[in-house]
Amino acid sequence: MQVIHSSKKGTISVFLTLILASILLVVGMFVHAASIVSGRSYADAVFQLAGRSVLSEYDVHLYDKYGIFAVHTDARQVEDKIKHYADYSFHDNPMKEMMRGRKYMDTLKLALESVQVDLKGFSMTDTELFEQQILEYMKYGIIKDLLNEEKEYPHIKLEIELRNKQIINSLPSKGYQSNLIIDMKRLFENGIPSLKEIQTDTKDIYLINEYIMKHFLNHQRGNERRDTFFLNEVEYILKGNFNDKSNYKAVRNDLFIMRNILNLIHINSDPEKRKKVEAIAVILTLAEGKEIGALFVAEAWAAAESENDLRLLEAGNQVPFVKNKDNWAVPISSTLEFLWQEDYIKPKKMQGYEYEDYLRILLFLENRERKLLRCMDLIQLNMKGNYDQYFDLKEYYGGFQFEAIARESKFTYIQKF
Repeated sequence: MQVIHSSKKGTISVFLTLILASILLVVGMFVHAASIVSGRSYADAVFQLAGRSVLSEYDVHLYDKYGIFAVHTDARQVEDKIKHYADYSFHDNPMKEMMRGRKYMDTLKLALESVQVDLKGFSMTDTELFEQQILEYMKYGIIKDLLNEEKEYPHIKLEIELRNKQIINSLPSKGYQSNLIIDMKRLFENGIPSLKEIQTDTKDIYLINEYIMKHFLNHQRGNERRDTFFLNEVEYILKGNFNDKSNYKAVRNDLFIMRNILNLIHINSDPEKRKKVEAIAVILTLAEGKEIGALFVAEAWAAAESENDLRLLEAGNQVPFVKNKDNWAVPISSTLEFLWQEDYIKPKKMQGYEYEDYLRILLFLENRERKLLRCMDLIQLNMKGNYDQYFDLKEYYGGFQFEAIARESKFTYIQKF
């Protein structure tokens, strides 16, 4: 009986040992699984923080002046920084150093095996990314501009021209040809949109154009600060010439054509003006070919009024898109005489749109990609002149994609501003 009793005790001990071993195995499996899960979670947090830390090194001057978030880097530099942050977090931080030699066991056992960075599609010379950053900035940039009071500077006329071939060849818009005049056919087929229509119907275009008007100088607001290369910056965006004066002349020519067509339409639609034109045409042609003569007289009168319109705009006055008898200024009797004068004639009513409003119309008609690329040109030129002579926008990035492997697990991220 004693032998049998001892045999039962041994059997129970073996059974309990097996149960305990099974429990320890299950606990070990749970610990291992928890270690894997927590390891992935910890590694994920480390990699995300590492990516944000790289982006935190954005160019402060570029953001302060133009609202653009970008870091000056390359793929190798980003990889090295992510490795540094990850290795520090996985191994060499002060807490782990303190625990060494005190029965410390690293249950996570994390180690960065590899990291690969891809910058493709994140260059600030990418028009999609550049436009997206402008739109994000303009969500609060308009409010910010309203809070900042604009300073007035004396306007000084300078002969400004970009001649450095190396700088010209490095501009983001290199390879894009400037258009000499705006697409008048498109303008009059679709009608001249009002500023309100542009704002409500084409919100993104409106925000981009307002960004341009607020961050770049123009002939009317070409205040001499000398922190910009060109003074007629908006005109450069429209025309792309490397001579400051040439850009304004080209834009002025576009405005003259626009005003001339509109004024000619007004003359032909106004019975009183049409009678005056026909009367003078009869006198000039002795009634022979009066129809052709009327066209020449009407064109001369419209041209004189258009020149007066531009002089009014240059003096800071307003000119309406569509005129009536109260805001028509040049009498037909003074057509030829006026063209030789330098002053302007004030109409009975001064109303309509200012020079900057007309620029908004031209910006609305401008090719989107070319417009954005020329904005990049100006940013690059001004950053070179004010902060870094080696500044090159194509070396700046608004984000990156990277893939990291730790503990045989793959992590993929897209980090961008």
